Amino acid sequence: MLRNKTVFTREAARKNITAKSPPAYMKGSCFVSELSSIVDQYSQLRLRAGWKIFSRDGEVYGEAEGKAVPEAEIMEGIMGDESPLSYLQAAVCYHHLMEYSNRKTDVISTAILDDSYICQLDLFGHWGFGKLERSFNPIFFYDSLLHPAVIFFTYHQEGLEVIQKHVHRFAYASYTLKTLQRTWATVS
Repeated sequence: MLRNKTVFTREAARKNITAKSPPAYMKGSCFVSELSSIVDQYSQLRLRAGWKIFSRDGEVYGEAEGKAVPEAEIMEGIMGDESPLSYLQAAVCYHHLMEYSNRKTDVISTAILDDSYICQLDLFGHWGFGKLERSFNPIFFYDSLLHPAVIFFTYHQEGLEVIQKHVHRFAYASYTLKTLQRTWATVS
């Protein structure tokens, strides 16, 4: 059962503040990139006081008041206004941070689908999946255990055309999340 469902367009998943340009991805053990500015690019999110996020040698990690925080806990350092938009932004921000790791998720905001984008792709002959009887708009809701959750779909054209479904389930009191990603459809 979906409680308090909010439907978005793909534009809502984009970064909406241009403060600093994102850090360059530098591979190698001697390069440390501070990724904190990525969080600043989402209007509903900010880092907790004393937190920073870094990437080094394909690992993303945090630092809270001088103590190292493993990748699995970096989203604890992110705060927001707990609105549906903030959870959508947190899900996309997580994937953006993972682009600086060896565990890339291949989720970029331009790959996120919504119904109007599918109509445009179909209009120009770039949609090989035919007519689909469901909405692909990103959604926010509370699951049956009242955890905030976000689901969106991404469309990839590298090689095979693929639609992937991304499910994000957040903790009750923070933006810490668990993700599930699976292939939803392919065209060969």
